[in-house]
Amino acid sequence: MAFRAVAWHATLRAALPDSKLRLADAMRGTFIGVLMSATLPARLGEPARAIVVARRAGDPIVTFPAVLGTIVSQTLLNLLALVALGAVMFKSVPLFHGHSDALVAVSVAPIIVALAILVAPVVLARGRTARSEKLAALSEKARFLMAEVRRGFAVFRQAKLGSIAAVMQLSAWVLQWLSCYVLLEAMGMGYVGLGAAAAALFAVNVTAAIPATPANIGVFQAACVAVLHGGYGVSTADALGYGIVLQAVELATAFLMGMPALVREGITWREVRIRTMHARPVSLPDRDQAIEVEG
Repeated sequence: MAFRAVAWHATLRAALPDSKLRLADAMRGTFIGVLMSATLPARLGEPARAIVVARRAGDPIVTFPAVLGTIVSQTLLNLLALVALGAVMFKSVPLFHGHSDALVAVSVAPIIVALAILVAPVVLARGRTARSEKLAALSEKARFLMAEVRRGFAVFRQAKLGSIAAVMQLSAWVLQWLSCYVLLEAMGMGYVGLGAAAAALFAVNVTAAIPATPANIGVFQAACVAVLHGGYGVSTADALGYGIVLQAVELATAFLMGMPALVREGITWREVRIRTMHARPVSLPDRDQAIEVEG
């Protein structure tokens, strides 16, 4: 998570060069975002961390779209990692041979979203000539918001910051991959190799797109069973146990790093949840103010 925070900080610096956001801000936002994703359904940790950091970058109403755009750019880097993991998975076991269409499907969707963000301001600019003034106003507002979100891609135009973001983000994935393998070794399943660890990590991240439960409890374990049992011959019981322990480690990390970040930020889990659920990046109270109120 610390590696991801460094990558996000580089992306934020490129998108909001005048905001003077600190690395500590990106770290707290990242830790809080992971905590919220672990306790709320539908991956709401992503807008949650954007809301937390947007208030540090200035007026949150103004900076929120650009901050959200930096998260989209991070998603593109995550896509590269998923493609690499998928390639390892498909090559490591015969069961997945000939099923590369699934990897293509996972890759195409985020690319389409990114292209839509890039071209949306140009397309929406034509709305100015619309007959309806109300429609034209909405089109202009949407164009402005999309242009702000597109600022999040500025990191890809700056070699130094772009390199930092890419290296740190992809390094974080390598650490996760190795962690998955270490757990396989610890549970006596190391014989399945790094390919199985890549498959498990790939599966739980792809299924995370299904907003079923907080932290995807249940879906997470089903994904582990599907790839480890179906692809690598691990018994159903062992695969299920692996999924349970792996998620327990993930949740423990989220709480151990997320709860102190909330305290340092001077906000509560409930405040972040309310802002996220209502999608309103309203400025939250400063830490000093929160302490005074509690006192």
